[in-house]
Amino acid sequence: MAATVDQTKYAEALIATVARAFYDDDAVCLVDVLLLEKYLRDDDMAPRLSLPAKQLRRTLQFLEEEQLIKHELVDDLAMGGSQNTKYWYIDYNHAVHVIRLRVHLLQKKLQDSELRARSSSLYLCPGYRTKICNGKYNETEAQSIVDPETGLFLCRECCRAYANHPSPPPKRDYTLQLLDNEKELKAAMDNLRRVRVQLSSKLDMHSQQMRRGIFDLLQKTSSIRGGEPITSNLPSENISMGIGSKRIAGTGRTAAILLRKQKQQGIVSADGTHAGGGGPGGGRLAQERDDLAFLKNAMGQEV
Repeated sequence: MAATVDQTKYAEALIATVARAFYDDDAVCLVDVLLLEKYLRDDDMAPRLSLPAKQLRRTLQFLEEEQLIKHELVDDLAMGGSQNTKYWYIDYNHAVHVIRLRVHLLQKKLQDSELRARSSSLYLCPGYRTKICNGKYNETEAQSIVDPETGLFLCRECCRAYANHPSPPPKRDYTLQLLDNEKELKAAMDNLRRVRVQLSSKLDMHSQQMRRGIFDLLQKTSSIRGGEPITSNLPSENISMGIGSKRIAGTGRTAAILLRKQKQQGIVSADGTHAGGGGPGGGRLAQERDDLAFLKNAMGQEV
């Protein structure tokens, strides 16, 4: 069980680190709040985060497309919401797998780019630079057009053009030249090195960790043989265990109906504060059941 708790802790650290490394401030704030609160309701998220609704929806949609966050429809009628309240949350297990895959694909892309820069050899005809011909060949093509007399790589197009020319130019004028790709190779190597540095831990001069590394956190979140997987952090499961944020008072589609009913039953006073008493009719639990039945009836839903 301890391994599972540690993995969850490392999963949260990994998601927060990735958000800060690759996303803007709005996305970072939203991820941080979801990590702290475990889930947020769609209809009280804007006042909780103090963000314009349009900006919030745009950020939510972006992070969902990035597969960092998900939503679940939960019956929140008893708390002033609806039977299909959208709860936003981070599926730790899914998010870790997405990050692991993307880091792998990023490394592979950079490694392939370096390999191509090391192995690719292009041969250009001098006339290619002056647009006289289209003499551009790879290493295999260049080897197939070797001049038997001189052993030089000659431009096939220029050879044909000058084959019957009364006074052809010297062969050096259309001898292929190896293209220097040192700049491309250096750029590919620098990109790979830069990514490895950015995704690794950073230590200060006293060997104290200043920044957690994505590579290290991915290693710590690797599945342990025989251990439980990282939690999916479902809102419905967290609500049943009493984990997560509480709804902001007055928010929700049926909040006004619920407040009016509670005033009628004396659960809250006219100013909206709790009256303190359980009220007649079988105690507070019975009243809450009556509230739920009343709300469903008011919305035309089956009781």
